[in-house]
Amino acid sequence: MVNRQWTALCVSVFQLTRVMRQVWLNLTLAIGLISLFVCGSMAASAPPLNEYELKAAFLYNFVKFTEWPAEESSKSDAPIVIGVLGKDPFGAALDKLIEGETVHNKKIVARRFPRMDDTAANSHVLFISASEEQNLAAILKLLDRQAVLTVSEIANFAQRGGIIDLKKENNRIVFEINLFTARRAGLAMNAQLLKLAKVVRDRS
Repeated sequence: MVNRQWTALCVSVFQLTRVMRQVWLNLTLAIGLISLFVCGSMAASAPPLNEYELKAAFLYNFVKFTEWPAEESSKSDAPIVIGVLGKDPFGAALDKLIEGETVHNKKIVARRFPRMDDTAANSHVLFISASEEQNLAAILKLLDRQAVLTVSEIANFAQRGGIIDLKKENNRIVFEINLFTARRAGLAMNAQLLKLAKVVRDRS
């Protein structure tokens, strides 16, 4: 009888520990994301932190809270590539932010692409500059169902078939996510990230 009670107690403690660990993990993720948004809302009162420094931080955090398909994740020797397609609005801000950083035990690198090609399509995250708006339909068609997290500040980007639309509203950086397009690309977005985003669908 004592052994049964002891076993039951051990099981209960083990289950409680697992629950508490999950709660702590979710809380940590939420705090990290909320902190990023607080920084975004304070952009106007913090001159050293300009718009594209903030947007670079968003790109970095999108990497942290996105899961790529298993075949992509298994390439342990390959870095995580944040690509910038077209005219680069970040300057050195993106490179400084990710210098020496790793996510999922992988180094993060930034690469620039003057035009859309197969090399750009091999990025994990591809920021599509506003300079590429005229080519947007062709770019998204090429990337359709590929495991590339597309991000842009082009108007209505998520509704036009992109995945994450970065926007500036009332001196804050906010974002919209096209969850349907993300899933079609095989990407899993963290639930805490989705809670802070506006989820939209294609216009079609």
